[in-house]
Amino acid sequence: KDVVLEVNGKRFEVAAWVPEVAGSAVKAASKPRRAASSSGNAAGSGQVAVPMQGTIVKVLVEVGQEVAEGDAVVVLEAMKMENNINADKAGSVVEVKVSPGDTVGAGDIVIVIE
Repeated sequence: KDVVLEVNGKRFEVAAWVPEVAGSAVKAASKPRRAASSSGNAAGSGQVAVPMQGTIVKVLVEVGQEVAEGDAVVVLEAMKMENNINADKAGSVVEVKVSPGDTVGAGDIVIVIE
């Protein structure tokens, strides 16, 4: 069966083997989800969250330090890879909620910037 797939806005026509199962078909009901930002939080909120579960390897900032939007603030190890977690806005670090070695969950706030 020829099918058309859309991946990241590009259309691909492919041939796929589709088994006959009592003549039934299933249609996906949900729309594609937007990719999470590297901070895991709404842009410009000042609350930097990690996008996935992991272990804090390094804290790159301290309270009172000025940061620019996009500056790496912590390094998170997840799935045996180190990931920079970036500031979502420019400002001054007012709170550091983690230390190296801490385990964090997806969505946990690690740095607060004002």
